[in-house]
Amino acid sequence: MLNPRRSWLVPGVALALALGAGSLRASALEDLPVGDPIEAELRVLDLYPSSALAERIRLAHLGTRPLTRSALQGSAAPVTLGAAPASIALARLERVLGRDPVESFVPNESFLPTPRLFSHVEPPAQRLEVSVALEGALVADRDRTEAKSGSGAHLRAALQLDRLLAFTNIVLGRFDNARAFADPVVANTDVTMLTEETYLAYASGSGAWGAHFGRSRWHWGPGDEGSLILSETSAPLTALEFHADLPSLRLHASALSATLARSAGEQLAAHRLEWQPFDALRLGATEAARYQSDGWSPLYVVGLIPYVLVQRLENQDELNGSGTLHNNIMLGGDASWRVADGTRIYGEIAVDDLHARTSDNPDKIAWQVGWDGAGMIGPSRLTWNGEYTRVWRYVYTSYFGRAFEAQGMPLGFPTGPDSRRVRVRGTWDPSVAWQLFARAAQTDRGENSLDEPYVPGTLRSSGADFEGVVERTREADLGLRWWPAGGVDVALSGGWSRIENRDHIAGATRQSPRATLEIRLVR
Repeated sequence: MLNPRRSWLVPGVALALALGAGSLRASALEDLPVGDPIEAELRVLDLYPSSALAERIRLAHLGTRPLTRSALQGSAAPVTLGAAPASIALARLERVLGRDPVESFVPNESFLPTPRLFSHVEPPAQRLEVSVALEGALVADRDRTEAKSGSGAHLRAALQLDRLLAFTNIVLGRFDNARAFADPVVANTDVTMLTEETYLAYASGSGAWGAHFGRSRWHWGPGDEGSLILSETSAPLTALEFHADLPSLRLHASALSATLARSAGEQLAAHRLEWQPFDALRLGATEAARYQSDGWSPLYVVGLIPYVLVQRLENQDELNGSGTLHNNIMLGGDASWRVADGTRIYGEIAVDDLHARTSDNPDKIAWQVGWDGAGMIGPSRLTWNGEYTRVWRYVYTSYFGRAFEAQGMPLGFPTGPDSRRVRVRGTWDPSVAWQLFARAAQTDRGENSLDEPYVPGTLRSSGADFEGVVERTREADLGLRWWPAGGVDVALSGGWSRIENRDHIAGATRQSPRATLEIRLVR
């Protein structure tokens, strides 16, 4: 095997930390953070032909995120959509993009963005920007009140030097299990200082290619709540990512290399193609590999060779290394089709293992199907989504240590293996500033987990059947959201949850009301 040289990696990290400092929204080269609320509005815009946007907004590779702000910005002047479902989405997006416009993008003065705490610009293309924010959610139920992981005070800063961007987001707040890996800022709590988004990014002048190096989240696939191979719900990853576009073919390619556990040498490689052959149709293909190495292996990093062949090439170079060079590969495909204006259906399938020649080992498959829609009631807007996700037993697991997980969580769908989830959501927007929303879901989980892989030679069980006692969770929420500006977003909701066969104990039931306060105050 070709041992990767780590000498280039350390200076790269040092340079990223030296150039960064803190940020929230910065240069137009900056990523739109995966999971940002504005992504829901991008989904609404994609329910209608792109011609309606008159080149104002570009909706390229929505199934391969993060997106850069510059990639979303067209060259046309502001457009008016009238009383259409997409008009509210466009207004909310204008507030975000107007804060970080490229030279050809004239901000819409009807939707002025929230100014930053500090901004300094030097021609032709140098800038330093700093933002502060209070972001997060507070959840209270029958037993406790707790802030969601990542909630707290944010300091974000970006330094742009021509086509190079250094960005970091430093958070002082609560993180799950923080005392296990960091000294708490407040004694006997999980409040600490951490970053989940710090990176160096470079974009070519034409925008045809770029690179991203640092710590971030990725989401590959059309799923609303999560995807099957690389999902926004996973832990942040330290990764190097390259991407390239062929606009004339509407083709986007991305290759990613990440370290999941440095001391154990656990690495992830993933690459993806997303193609939009027609305005209404998006197709995606993803391959991911888990392998063990002291650092990133060059053949995985380059991203041009199917990973099933990479292992063969490395075994060819090192005939006695088959034990250590054993990788674990997942393949996936997805499609999103706008069947009519205001209606889209989508689906994704992921194959961890498919045993066509023998029935001794169980198949490991996951799939997801969904439906997006939007319409008008008078001057107000309705949107809705329904999503069904099924993850068979043993998916993401590996008996030889190459599980698709990071920090104990799946890289893919958050429920993990041996699960089924049905979720519906809907919103009513009487104006750009106000939204009434509702969500409901049912999750079934068998007893199989990430720590319980199938070991060849043991008693075979069907991957399609749940294991043991199935825990069933039903939950519903109704809430009100106030979003008067890009930097002011407050939501209050109340709901109920019921867990049957809790902790897989037959007959054990827990039910509880809950209330959630979500805040995003950005300056």
